Amino acid sequence: MEKLFIGSISSDGVKIHYSRTSQNFPPVILLHGLTDNGLCFNRLAFSLYQFYDVILPDARGHGLSEAPGTGYDVAQFARDLQALVSVLDLHKPMVIGHSMGAATAARFAADYPESLSGVVLIDPPWFSGDLYSEEHYELSRKTHIEDIRNFHQMTLQELDVHIRKEHPNWDEDEFLQWCKSKQQVKEEVIPIIRSIVDGWEKTADRIQCPTLLLTGNPTLGSIVTPETSAAIAAKHREWTIVNFPDAGHSIQRDSYEECKRTILDFLRKVY
Repeated sequence: MEKLFIGSISSDGVKIHYSRTSQNFPPVILLHGLTDNGLCFNRLAFSLYQFYDVILPDARGHGLSEAPGTGYDVAQFARDLQALVSVLDLHKPMVIGHSMGAATAARFAADYPESLSGVVLIDPPWFSGDLYSEEHYELSRKTHIEDIRNFHQMTLQELDVHIRKEHPNWDEDEFLQWCKSKQQVKEEVIPIIRSIVDGWEKTADRIQCPTLLLTGNPTLGSIVTPETSAAIAAKHREWTIVNFPDAGHSIQRDSYEECKRTILDFLRKVY
């Protein structure tokens, strides 16, 4: 990318940082997952910026955004997104989200249906009833706290060794931003874990815009199961649902080329 603009907006008194590639093109907002930051979408942004105005916000508590003591629920994250759209005067953007970002995108589509053109949901945290329980939540909470504390004690070089061992097939361009994001994320974000999961079926039922749902392979770590995907497809026949059998939770990293083509096709169709 020739240029990358950076800035911030205020949402309910909280600074939300963003990066932006260009202007005077149809706007596309990319929402990262839990413990990532906006620039973790750097590869997809590079593929889009010559045709779209790509905006990469850091969710509160992540990246260079502020980390207040409260406000870590999906409704507030959707309000933060609405503030970004309003302040930047973005006309009906396409919103693409991964994991936590997908939950935010879905809630934004449900709460602000006139504010966007469509959504792309990359393996949202839509657990089936038998896969999510109070015990599961508590384990996830403790695991994320431990992970964040461990990340903060590691150097960039140590984080780089760690993620390369975990995901040796990721592209070289993925590693640096992933490592930086892990040093930036704050423990304050932990309450969002419950909020992005609770009530997702009701949120999905309220989405009226064009929707692309991308799912992976649960045996590789993805969240949306074939059974959940089939139930969604039966209920939301107008949605486009695409499965990536060789991808885990980070579909945009594990199956980048196929994921990119699917998203670009959807953007062209909607815009």
